[in-house]
Amino acid sequence: MTAPPLRVVFLWHFHQPWYPTFDGVPPALPWVRLHALKDYFDLPALLSEEPRIHHAANLVPALLDQIDLLTRGGSDAFLEVARTPATEWDLAAVRFARQNFFAVHPRILERFPRLADLRRRAEEGEALSSSDLTDLVVLFHLAWSGPALQKDPLVIHLRKRGHGFTETEKNALLDHQAAFLGRVIPAWKRAFESGLVEAVTSPYHHPILPLLLDSSAGRDARPDLPVPVPRFSHSDDARSQIALGLGTFERHFGFRPRGMWPPEGALSEGTLALLGEAGVAWTASDEAVLLQSLPAARRDFGEGDRARTVFRPWRLAGVPSPDIFFRDRILSDRIGFSYATWDPADAAADFVARLLSIRAAAPEAELVVPVILDGENAWETYPDNGAPFLRALAAALAARQDFEVVTPSEALARLTAPPASLERVIAGSWVDGNLATWIGAPPKNKAWSLLHAAREALGGEIAAAPVVSPVEVLNGDASPAAAKAALFAAEASDWFWWLGDDHSSAHDAVFDELYRRHLAAAYRAAARPVPPELLEPVDPMHGPEFVPPGSALWPAVDGLAGEADWAGAGCVRGGSRGAMHRSAGLVKQLLFGASAAGDTLFLRLDPEGDASAFHGWTLRVEILPPGDGDAPVSTDLHLSPGVTGDGTLRVGLDRVLEVRLPCSLGARAALSFRIALLDADGRMREAIPEDGWVRFRPPGPASSPASLRRARQAPA
Repeated sequence: MTAPPLRVVFLWHFHQPWYPTFDGVPPALPWVRLHALKDYFDLPALLSEEPRIHHAANLVPALLDQIDLLTRGGSDAFLEVARTPATEWDLAAVRFARQNFFAVHPRILERFPRLADLRRRAEEGEALSSSDLTDLVVLFHLAWSGPALQKDPLVIHLRKRGHGFTETEKNALLDHQAAFLGRVIPAWKRAFESGLVEAVTSPYHHPILPLLLDSSAGRDARPDLPVPVPRFSHSDDARSQIALGLGTFERHFGFRPRGMWPPEGALSEGTLALLGEAGVAWTASDEAVLLQSLPAARRDFGEGDRARTVFRPWRLAGVPSPDIFFRDRILSDRIGFSYATWDPADAAADFVARLLSIRAAAPEAELVVPVILDGENAWETYPDNGAPFLRALAAALAARQDFEVVTPSEALARLTAPPASLERVIAGSWVDGNLATWIGAPPKNKAWSLLHAAREALGGEIAAAPVVSPVEVLNGDASPAAAKAALFAAEASDWFWWLGDDHSSAHDAVFDELYRRHLAAAYRAAARPVPPELLEPVDPMHGPEFVPPGSALWPAVDGLAGEADWAGAGCVRGGSRGAMHRSAGLVKQLLFGASAAGDTLFLRLDPEGDASAFHGWTLRVEILPPGDGDAPVSTDLHLSPGVTGDGTLRVGLDRVLEVRLPCSLGARAALSFRIALLDADGRMREAIPEDGWVRFRPPGPASSPASLRRARQAPA
């Protein structure tokens, strides 16, 4: 009897969270634009090169709409700085460039000697000229140009030059890349029309569906996991995210895909029921979700029984469930994390050897081996963006007569037996088979509590509102539909991923802020006051570093920096927290404290250079009252040499800037404040902290300076 062919299914997942805000501010992060330039255009053609090797590609709808926004003139914070001539950059723009325009993988950086040299100089604290900074912008965007762009005559010319770029050349490159973005979605459409790549999509904002249905689902696989109380449970939100995702994909491509990737492979019984209700034919997850869902008696098996169990489609009994593929973790992770350092031919041979071992374990069985992983970030670690490896792998697989590399729908159509039946599904994901990446840690649970509070507070306003793409309500109009769109954006998986200490990036604080801005936008769109807790980081580790005051203060406010007067002060470091290092700004440090009665706030700004730079400027001090929903109280102080003010409000500017400001919070009440320096033209030049508030309690007269300690900002 001839053994059936071993079938391999590749599913590549492409997604970015919703970066645009609902208040008109350009997206803070550029990853949609940069990955579109480097990855999203080239991969559909690469996946379609070998006609005997088929693939599936999952495109998250929020990503598609953001690409479309960019093709219609959209921007981001990185592009806003890049478009401005370096000769016109203020200090904030220079700092931004030094912190962000070296965000290039080391494998790519080594191809650009001038960029590597600029990075070395910046890390050593050396000043960069306007010419250096123009080169930095151009080289950064050249480094983020993918294989197709690298063959463009303009890009070839600029790479050959290597340095000394003009503003005209810089803008020509940025214009060229902007036009290139319009080719990305059509490239995927051609791949789908070829029949070699099956289209897949996800719920619109990539939320963790089991947790939208019931936030206590995190305890299915981890009974010990702390979960927030009260629980979040909104099946209508999950259903709407699915429907909006399918509708958005159809708007871009003219059809609805048969398959849906559940964000992060997160499945539960309720999730499968919703997918089946929406007409989804198949979905997928990780082998760990399958194995933990089987009865204990069926988990103790050898390699043959394991292959027959994992490498076949399944279906949940008792509901209109889609068919489910469970991925092979070993092969998926080898592509994602291991093969980048291998010779492409050796990596392909190892992949084939793994498949042969699976076939040998169950030679008579009809096996389908799913390989599912991230489709964009993995290739940064590969030579030439992964193309040599993918071509070597396609050639090795195509050479095998006993393998078929098919799409998920093709695999299902060729089955001679129906999918196996699952009696239950333990809620879990492709990360360790559980949901702890998105719930359980205190910051993650706090984020769920904020989401729950917003959902409950706005439920009446948004109940009957239509479900619309956020693209339709980015103009800032206040409406129930806009409130629902902003709330749905806050349900994305990404915000919870970056909270806590299990994952970290240079932009953790930005993700924290984006989450809170989406929730705040929902309140504003519903004409409701924004809760004050949304004005400070969800995760205390994303707030400013400071030493809390150790004793009450009453310094002489004369600008002369009497050290004894400030011995018990709290301290916040100046400068900016960036991707690479904290760079110098206008303020070296901010000292602060309060009187024993808590009715006076004292501030001292120590400049990086000469305090005379502040002459003619304005210091804005904002104090957040302790009452819920109260607006901050703002005081603008005009800065001039010497001592100004009266017996209560007093400003001294000499060697340092010192301020005495009355406030009526009372002893031991929590005090939250932030400051900003505005130049003579009213432009903000520095803010401390950059995000959130400095919050402390006046220590009172009994506190000892010995209690001073290094701490992070935490909610009072």
